[in-house]
Amino acid sequence: MMARTSRMRLKVEGVDEVIKALQKADAELQKELNDLVSEAAEIVFREADARVPIKSGDARDSLRIETGRNKQGLFYANVTVGGGDTFYITFYELGTSRQPPRPFMRPSLDSSRSKIRQHLIQGLKAAIDRQGK
Repeated sequence: MMARTSRMRLKVEGVDEVIKALQKADAELQKELNDLVSEAAEIVFREADARVPIKSGDARDSLRIETGRNKQGLFYANVTVGGGDTFYITFYELGTSRQPPRPFMRPSLDSSRSKIRQHLIQGLKAAIDRQGK
């Protein structure tokens, strides 16, 4: 019996375009997810702004949202207050040996959890739906 020695050649074109399209879709999805995280922080920010015990001045103005990437490269959005000359605002949150705590940041997060959860669920569903199209 003789062995068959036929050759088959397959040429694939357009791979670069497919890779570029996937990278673009990945970048768009990543931006969308980062926006969702920032919007979740905004929900907490609004709640904290309503609860901050000092209604005017530098301490209240120090309430802000910080965004960036951690050491692992993951996007984050934090709601912060205080720092610099407004360090004393943390005494309201945590208390001191002479002052009981009057927390407003933790309750802001706690009361925002269901809103954040709903926002993230809706946003993720929408992002997934758009990827399928």
